[in-house]
Amino acid sequence: MESYLRFSIIVLVAAICLPAIAAQPGNTAQAGAAPAAEANALNLPAFPFLAEITNDDVYIRSGPGTQYYNCGKARKGDKVKVVGNKFSWLQVVPPAGSYSWISKQYVQIDPQNNTSGTVIGEAVRVYAGSDEVQPMHSTSMQVKLNKGDKVTIVGEEKDGYCKIAPPEGAYLWVSSQNAKPLGTLMAPTPAAPTTTTTSAMPATAHPMPASPFPTNPGELKTPVSSPNEPNTPAPIPLEEQKMGEVQALKEKVEAERAKPAADQNFAELKKAIVVIAGDKESPRAARSATVLLKTVEKYELSLEVANTIKVQEDQYTQTQQKIEGAKNEGLSKIEDKGIFAAIGTLKESPLFAETPGAKYYKVIDGNGKTLCYARPVGAAADADLSKFVDKKVGLVGTIEANADLGEAVVLFTNILEIQ
Repeated sequence: MESYLRFSIIVLVAAICLPAIAAQPGNTAQAGAAPAAEANALNLPAFPFLAEITNDDVYIRSGPGTQYYNCGKARKGDKVKVVGNKFSWLQVVPPAGSYSWISKQYVQIDPQNNTSGTVIGEAVRVYAGSDEVQPMHSTSMQVKLNKGDKVTIVGEEKDGYCKIAPPEGAYLWVSSQNAKPLGTLMAPTPAAPTTTTTSAMPATAHPMPASPFPTNPGELKTPVSSPNEPNTPAPIPLEEQKMGEVQALKEKVEAERAKPAADQNFAELKKAIVVIAGDKESPRAARSATVLLKTVEKYELSLEVANTIKVQEDQYTQTQQKIEGAKNEGLSKIEDKGIFAAIGTLKESPLFAETPGAKYYKVIDGNGKTLCYARPVGAAADADLSKFVDKKVGLVGTIEANADLGEAVVLFTNILEIQ
């Protein structure tokens, strides 16, 4: 009886301990099974592949989990390019409208093109951007850039950070519960010819025709056709067709912009852009059209300001003699304030602070509202203007439209304090 009990105890201990021992890192057969099972559980095709969003208002997040902050939303039918996964989350190329943050102290902005910047530091971190999180609280790092790397500025700087288009290697995440794979983006490699009888192709987890979407921008994979079938071109998907229309409209907008201001007319182009911007069947093209629409509206605002300036040119010519006389007189003796291009409280502006020789100020009214921006030129550019900051002043100069700012800018040659 004692021997039987002893034998039973040994068997029981072995049953408990053996599974634990088998799961130790040294037991390679079991250690590799869990990751493989996790990957197979999602039943994903080879990366990269295209996936379709299956629900509305799906959060695109900065990391693989709901604890990461929201970087935007996708709608049902939107397409995303998947490059990897972690747990039940898909790593995707940032959709249109996504952006990132980079510290402005490590970016030198091109003085000839304020949408282009060059990184001037090493291992500079880029963080996922969100409309719901301040730049300084955006903690999800996407990639590191090095000296000489180029970035595209897509918005005004905020809290010491530049708003940029997500650089190469920057990704976001979406839950696999809200997306379905549409098939790999890589075209299959044709098999080498053999003399044996051709066998049937094995079925794949996701039997799909070769995707017409490019693996890289500008690269289009050609679908593989059967040797016994005519090599007919594949129909262009609706989304790609609409994207082509947006690109064509963009070129027409820029051509119109190149005309003299008096000849520019965006009315008809704007109507066509509005139609695509409201197309729910082509969400990617709709977002691109919306961005283009904002550009056109900015150009129209610039024309409006330019027209206003043209109307005022005669008035400025008539007051030129008064301007010359006012330079050497005390402002208290000047009764005609019409000699000034702008009157208000002068404030320093961080606008283009990193650009040499491009010092900007802003002029505000009594309620703190910005009336216009101002830049000293000529003799005023070399003068010490610090004594005029936070004081009510009159600016002597001319007004010009700035399409990039969508605002009027006063180029002033003289500044006088108003008591």
